[in-house]
Amino acid sequence: MDAGVDDGGHVTTTTLPPPGWYADPWGVTQWRWWDGAAWTGYTDQQYVTPYAYPNPHAYSATPVDDDKSIPIRAGWTALLGMVVGVVLSLAIYIVGFAIGISHGNPILLLVAQLGLWVGPVGACIIAVRRHGTGSLRDLGLRIKWVDLALGPGFAVASLIGVGIIAQVISQLGIHPRRSSLVGPVDRGTLTVVIIVLIAVVGAPIVEELFFRGLLMSGFVSRFGVAIGIILQACVFGLVHISQADLNSDLGVFLLIAPVGAVLGVLRYGFKRLGTGMVTHATYNAIIIAVLLAR
Repeated sequence: MDAGVDDGGHVTTTTLPPPGWYADPWGVTQWRWWDGAAWTGYTDQQYVTPYAYPNPHAYSATPVDDDKSIPIRAGWTALLGMVVGVVLSLAIYIVGFAIGISHGNPILLLVAQLGLWVGPVGACIIAVRRHGTGSLRDLGLRIKWVDLALGPGFAVASLIGVGIIAQVISQLGIHPRRSSLVGPVDRGTLTVVIIVLIAVVGAPIVEELFFRGLLMSGFVSRFGVAIGIILQACVFGLVHISQADLNSDLGVFLLIAPVGAVLGVLRYGFKRLGTGMVTHATYNAIIIAVLLAR
């Protein structure tokens, strides 16, 4: 393909390639994001604010097959998604109670959880359509077979780390408690099945896509890698508190936020969500298995 370059650094051709990761024409890094009309400042090394480069003299049309994600800033969309999910879930519970369904009903639990997930998943879909290519691969949605081997190892390591943190904070008088998770486990076979589906299948997919995909992408592109990972981990910890009491909520946050940080590191390090999804699923599966064994 014959290509020319104008004074603004834009490649001028009769047929431009689609947006994607291509070999860096300046050789600064291995791969650089082409937005369909011009080169950007996004590279495979870190997410940075796009800026113009002067007159590239080389262009490669060989895209990266390994990482299809791109930095997406959609903070308000993410926030709206969280709010919509919470409101919809509460509305389902209110309607359920109004027609006489008990709080521990497993079907009500499942429907309310699905309602909660509508917001975050919807936010991810809207974000990639408005700010990306329209594919959830923009957020790193990709799984490799090796993730099935890596995930359990990272999950066990995370559980060991959480166990150590739990011992430390208990010595400080902080005792986490999440009755919403522990309580329903002993209420019947159907409830157990639904809890397993929610914790081991649904949550790892939805939460990794939203927190490590959409939310972390925006934080990292705006504040840098370290702060971005920490911020999404803090939000992840906050949304898992059960409003039992201040002591318990603090304990839950101190246990969940570090897990969110680990999952964030996996997302950034492996350039995909698959490793974190399997880690998340295995982590939750082990916890559920321990609860059922009691």
